[in-house]
Amino acid sequence: MPPLRTTLDGSMVALDDEDWSMLMRYSLDNIADMIIWLDHDARYVYVNRAATVLLGYSADEFRHLRVWDVDPHFDEPRWREHWRDLETTGSIKLETVNTSRSGEPIPIEVTANLVTFKGRRFNCSIVRDISAQKQAEADLRALNDRIHVLSITDALTGLANRRHLDTVLAEAIRHHARTGEPLSLILLDVDAFKAFNDRYGHIEGDACLTRVAAALTGALRRDRDLAARYGGEEFACVLPNTTEAEALAVADRLRAAIAALAIPHAASPVAAVVTASIGVLTTACAADATPLDLIRAVDRFLYRAKREGRDRVVGAGR
Repeated sequence: MPPLRTTLDGSMVALDDEDWSMLMRYSLDNIADMIIWLDHDARYVYVNRAATVLLGYSADEFRHLRVWDVDPHFDEPRWREHWRDLETTGSIKLETVNTSRSGEPIPIEVTANLVTFKGRRFNCSIVRDISAQKQAEADLRALNDRIHVLSITDALTGLANRRHLDTVLAEAIRHHARTGEPLSLILLDVDAFKAFNDRYGHIEGDACLTRVAAALTGALRRDRDLAARYGGEEFACVLPNTTEAEALAVADRLRAAIAALAIPHAASPVAAVVTASIGVLTTACAADATPLDLIRAVDRFLYRAKREGRDRVVGAGR
């Protein structure tokens, strides 16, 4: 029975073979997705108009290409594996990349089907450009990354916030409890900061804390070390696998870096510039220790530094 078509009045009339063939070619060349036929040897047998528009090759150029000339993720061994899988399953869906004639990588989704035509087997694929989808996914990942960074960052200073400090310190305690490596913690307090705010105002106070935070970041020389704003004018530094002598040297460097900022502090009872008191704790972690345990322990050294005159570093060995 000849194929049928619907007329404007809703009746059905028969199409002859020539009309039917023209209709099929017209349909294939006017759909948005690419239709690609490949033979057993990965040669392009047929591509529709969408393929030539998206990838920039003419139909004649495609006939001289193989899959790996267009898809950088395929080579001949992978094509052979793909063909065997297709023979086993009959249909495969995958994501890959096609490179256009101009060299632009285009992410695509491929639904490959094994088709037998006139005794030969072909890979008949419906190929969809998923560039917009991939860009949307990348934008979402970037947004999530940004939200995560904001959630662990102190808004004023740009250092890690208290929440992130607690998380990192808890992880460091677990790690050092397993390895037995020494873990050091520094707690730092800007001297007479309330008097600074009273004298210069809170805007200058915020600027002071921002500059102190930058000095801390510059004085820590290892990527694994973490500087955080503990709260108010207090800052903390986590120093993994660091001996007491090494931690005291870091603390001395931090104290000197803050003094070197030479931020005027006429209301300070210690010096004419902003200074800091610093406590240093080095410990072999117990498995049941908590971040609060370490903070309390190092806070005792910080309190001693303040009691003994401020603008100094105090630890168990000093």
